[in-house]
Amino acid sequence: MMSCGEDEGAPSQDDETPQSCVADAANVFEFTFDGKTYELIKENKSWAAAVSCAVERGGFLAEINSEAEQNAVFQALGTAAIDNSATVSADGGNASYVWLGANDISEEGSWSWDGDNDGVGTSFWEGDTNGTPVDGNYNNWGMEPDNAGSGQDGLAMGLTSWPFGEAGQWNDLSVTNQLYYVIEYN
Repeated sequence: MMSCGEDEGAPSQDDETPQSCVADAANVFEFTFDGKTYELIKENKSWAAAVSCAVERGGFLAEINSEAEQNAVFQALGTAAIDNSATVSADGGNASYVWLGANDISEEGSWSWDGDNDGVGTSFWEGDTNGTPVDGNYNNWGMEPDNAGSGQDGLAMGLTSWPFGEAGQWNDLSVTNQLYYVIEYN
């Protein structure tokens, strides 16, 4: 069900876009910001499965490029009636999260936006907690990324606070976590 009206960039009930990766249309919450359409999918998937579903639906896992976009996405998620206990990461301080479209799968500590998982993306962060933004690109890490326990290669936005970050900030999590996710459409 669409919450903010239909947009050409997002699939609708009448489109021929496959919808099979989402089990129930009631689990899709749509919102817009700055001419772009986003969907929160309130179904649990690993990072790779979330990417696959985003691509199947004609989009990609969301890429956050500014504080204004960050604030708009986080605010919209706050109105989406999310059951925070349904999207929790044990390796993220048992906080609630949603997947976004960045990872450091190819090279540890080299973070890039690759929401369609094609191996091509815009680098925005180099290093760990003490790293630096690439070319001044926007980031919103808590005291992260820390690669705690190794294998934390997917980017998620916290819906609740955790020991090293506050709700709205980003954390690096194991890509095997089963979380809700945000799709972006151009």
